[in-house]
Amino acid sequence: LFFMNFEGGSKMMNKKYKMVLAMLALAAATVGASMTSTVEAAEKKPVIGITWKSNTQDYTAFKKIIEAAGGTPVELDQVTSKAILYKADKTVDDSCIYPSGMLKEEYADAIKDNKFDETNVKEVMKGIDGVFFTGGEDISPSLFKVPQKEENMGEGINATRDISDYTLMSYCVTNDIPVFAVCRGEQMMGIVHGVTFIQDLPVYYQSKGVYYDGLHRAPVNAWGRDYVRHDVKVFPIKSHLYEITGTEDLKNVSSWHHQAIGSLEGTELIQTAETVDKGGVSIVEGIENPNKTFCVAVQFHPENDLKHVLVQGEDAKDFMDQGIALRFFQELVKAAKK
Repeated sequence: LFFMNFEGGSKMMNKKYKMVLAMLALAAATVGASMTSTVEAAEKKPVIGITWKSNTQDYTAFKKIIEAAGGTPVELDQVTSKAILYKADKTVDDSCIYPSGMLKEEYADAIKDNKFDETNVKEVMKGIDGVFFTGGEDISPSLFKVPQKEENMGEGINATRDISDYTLMSYCVTNDIPVFAVCRGEQMMGIVHGVTFIQDLPVYYQSKGVYYDGLHRAPVNAWGRDYVRHDVKVFPIKSHLYEITGTEDLKNVSSWHHQAIGSLEGTELIQTAETVDKGGVSIVEGIENPNKTFCVAVQFHPENDLKHVLVQGEDAKDFMDQGIALRFFQELVKAAKK
């Protein structure tokens, strides 16, 4: 009898021992999974979207720059709207645009209504933590707060891209998604916020009685036409731009534009930089929305200088300060990580 009791007790003890071991193993697995999840979260890099330009774009250099800044680059898809008629290749139908390429007012008004549910912007932005807005063509004046006719001296307007960029910028601003924008991107940020706009710098200079010497873009017939270079005055105010540059005199930036923001009056934006030429004409070189986490834009091209040095290995002395140029993207990545 004693033997039987001992044998039964031994079996019960073994069963309890196995249960304890199983519980300990489960606890260890749970802790391990939690630690793995924490490490993965810490190692996850912010995903930075690059705005769509065309179906044949080459963003290899932009991707390398974003990777160098600590982010994961993604080329965003085209943002489209149900209010617009599109061709089979997803370019805007001719019935929606003028011969110049400008979006007709009735369609521009539909885009400015910001009815995001009638677009694919939420799908395009799925999994995206921040956005880099690139440079490019002139913007449809019909998208201005007070619409205008084309006075851009016949230069190209891409309504298909205008719809994509305007909707995406407005969505990012509305949802406080970190944004860094250059050139056309800066202009689009301004237009979304309701700034006034200069459609052609040579004409604007002429209206001021000042000779335009190509400070912001070389003349069409210039030999070896490429980006021009000039210095930028950064305002010593509380701004992301001043923190990024750490100076009031930003030297030797890349410039290629014939349009610019006029006045920021009545908008949420603040001006953070300017260029003043010999004739005393001031042009906006930096803007941001201080009510957002990181809504920063410049009229010049730090990405161009990074491409030449960081990507193509050219001599850094011929370009703007590389540390400053990269910091624009590092700060975008940092803001996107929050």
